[in-house]
Amino acid sequence: MKALLALLVLSLPAAAAEPDLRDLVDKANKALRGDSSHGRLIMTIETPEWKRSLEIEGWNKERTFAFIKILSPAKERGNTTLRRKTEMWVYLPKVERVIKIPPTMMHSTWQGSDFTYEDIVKADSIVKDYTHKLLGTTKEPGRTVYHIEATPKPDAPVVWGKVLTDVALYDEDQSVIPLNELDYSERGELIRTITLSDIKIMSGRRVPSRLECVPAKKKGQRTVLHYQELTFDLPLDESFFSYQRLQKGGR
Repeated sequence: MKALLALLVLSLPAAAAEPDLRDLVDKANKALRGDSSHGRLIMTIETPEWKRSLEIEGWNKERTFAFIKILSPAKERGNTTLRRKTEMWVYLPKVERVIKIPPTMMHSTWQGSDFTYEDIVKADSIVKDYTHKLLGTTKEPGRTVYHIEATPKPDAPVVWGKVLTDVALYDEDQSVIPLNELDYSERGELIRTITLSDIKIMSGRRVPSRLECVPAKKKGQRTVLHYQELTFDLPLDESFFSYQRLQKGGR
């Protein structure tokens, strides 16, 4: 009888281990960047008074280097942003000047959008500066959605007092996709909501090709990113993200 019970236990399917929350958040954070990447996208900024779109080309490496160039419209063409670790510069071709972004400007809007320079510099902050707590899961066809709360570690240099995020883990290939992010102030006020959608296969990877950022206190305003192209795991050296290249407008 004992042998029969042991056989039955061994024949039962093993329960799937729950994924590590930090690993889930890390993979979701890298979904649109990878270890290195190149992409083209359209950024549309809408307010109750006006609407404008910019065509953007960008390169990233290891979430510590970024080179972002405006391709159109003509008024902003050539405006370039360089990030090297925690430092950032902007090249303005009309006046042929490079401006270093000081810490006091990090919360300023980037190109008039609902994103800030801080968002570019703190690309991996949600992973390393926060503690993650599972609020629950939802099983959907082909995937499981994890509802996660991120709270800052003690003395972490962060902007948000709390971040709520939904992350999807796909059954087929174990790819991890961010679905949304709600950013709260230290006082618990909702500041903005980021929604990621239009999930596609680009360069062999499952990615959200549309990202919408809506500020909570600015009625009728939003910034939408539409990714047109994405290529991952490029052999980019750190020298690609050089100050000299910035001075030449990315040429």
